[in-house]
Amino acid sequence: MFSAPSLSRCVPIAILVGTLLSLVNQGTVIASGDATAATWWRVLFNYLVPFCVSSAGFFSCRRAAWRTGTR
Repeated sequence: MFSAPSLSRCVPIAILVGTLLSLVNQGTVIASGDATAATWWRVLFNYLVPFCVSSAGFFSCRRAAWRTGTR
C-alpha cells in the first residue's frame, strides 16, 4: 500500500478526487467559516477513501499480473 509504485499512482488520484469531493460536499461550510472538527474529519475521509479504492485497484491489477507471470 505504501510502495513507491503504488504511491506514485494512488496519491495523485486521492488528491484530485478528495479535493473535488471536499469542494462539493463541504465547500460551503468551509467557505462560510463554519467548519467544525466533524467537517474536517469528513474532509479527511474524502481523501482516504479514494486512496484506499485506488490502492485496491492497483494491487488487484498487480496480483493478476503476478498470477499470469506478466508485468
